[in-house]
Amino acid sequence: MANSDLAAVEPLHPILAEGVQARRAKPAFPDIGPEAAKRLFEEMQANPEGLPAVAEVEALTVAGAEGPLEARLYRPDAAALPPLVVYFHGGGFVVGSFATHDRNARRIANAAGALVVSVNYRLAPEFPFPAGADDAYAAVVDLAGRAAALGADPDRIFIAGDSAGATLAIAAALSGRDGRGPSLAGIIAFYPVTDMTAIGAGVSYEAFGDGSVGLSEADMIWFRDLYVPDPADWNDPRCSPLTVELADLAQFPPALVVTAAYDVLAEDGALFAARLRSAGVATSYLHVEGVNHGFIGAPNPPPATLATYQAVADWMASLG
Repeated sequence: MANSDLAAVEPLHPILAEGVQARRAKPAFPDIGPEAAKRLFEEMQANPEGLPAVAEVEALTVAGAEGPLEARLYRPDAAALPPLVVYFHGGGFVVGSFATHDRNARRIANAAGALVVSVNYRLAPEFPFPAGADDAYAAVVDLAGRAAALGADPDRIFIAGDSAGATLAIAAALSGRDGRGPSLAGIIAFYPVTDMTAIGAGVSYEAFGDGSVGLSEADMIWFRDLYVPDPADWNDPRCSPLTVELADLAQFPPALVVTAAYDVLAEDGALFAARLRSAGVATSYLHVEGVNHGFIGAPNPPPATLATYQAVADWMASLG
């Protein structure tokens, strides 16, 4: 991958640029601490206007690594037996919930005709690594075993997530390798964190680390240090998937990796997609122009957001 491949070609869409300015008018998470950051993020994301309609939304309890977890099920308006997508929200492993990422789940359900279950895994700093990764794997195992009972196709189970949630989805797939976990049809990783050891390094951090287009280097350091306080754990593949041995990726499910042009994590995603391909994994890579970190959850979505969901649906359908 050449550095020039990640250079932004189109300007940041005005809708997303307005969102950046609105966010910059509020306190930075590192300045207010985790408790206040959790509350602020829930408040910022609480915008029920214009939510995409789905056939049904219901509360669900799923298994976590050390006890039950709350989840939310989104049932599509589809007559056929839908695929199951187990979804993990973003938020730096510290903030967020299925409520903050309600739009993401609804859009996947509608675009792909999928039954989506969005899981509230345990968050740092109260529950540092490996709590989130362990919860993600436990939830995938539990929901895979219940797919038919939930009305989904047990032979078409996908896992997905954005940002930190994408990293947890990858961790769940790695934990289930060598036949330990359920068979997965595929994994969808929207702008994943893939190298905790390299935060601040590389072309994407150099271009956008100041936070002028959204997520900043300071944000990422704060999130990492709360979630993985022991630097000895930064090289764990469940934190930094780029460190996994190629042989351990041999049974990784087909993957779709999505990155945003204006994002400190763009290079993380691009390098991980390249590593998957080096391991012989069937990998699709989509680098989206004119958008920034978090664009798939934009309340007023630019065309690229909706086109990305359609690309996800087409990719899922291509796998049968």
